[in-house]
Amino acid sequence: MQQIPKLKPFQTPDHYFEELPEKILAKTSRPKVNPSWPWAAAAVVLLGFGLWQAGGFYEDKPVLVSPEEEALLYIESEQWSTEDVLSLSEDPNALLDQIIEEEYAKSAPLWTEEETWF
Repeated sequence: MQQIPKLKPFQTPDHYFEELPEKILAKTSRPKVNPSWPWAAAAVVLLGFGLWQAGGFYEDKPVLVSPEEEALLYIESEQWSTEDVLSLSEDPNALLDQIIEEEYAKSAPLWTEEETWF
């Protein structure tokens, strides 16, 4: 122990402890934010969302289709049968004739008038 040199006791600078709190606060102090700013931002977001909901911007617009297209959609979805469609017509026989003409016009004729098949 006697070999260890004797050091001078530690001395603090003059007025160190009196000035310390002020120095710490100066380094850590931040500019104060207006406490109403976050509330105002939240209010703007909620107001915008409310107007968007009330304005109907998210609603799907109906697709306009002709009566013929609507009937075809019912038939293709199998909600209407052939009998249902024919019962809606004023002249079912004329409707059937028209359908037959349209279907056979798409395909080649099976025979011509000059051919005799019997």
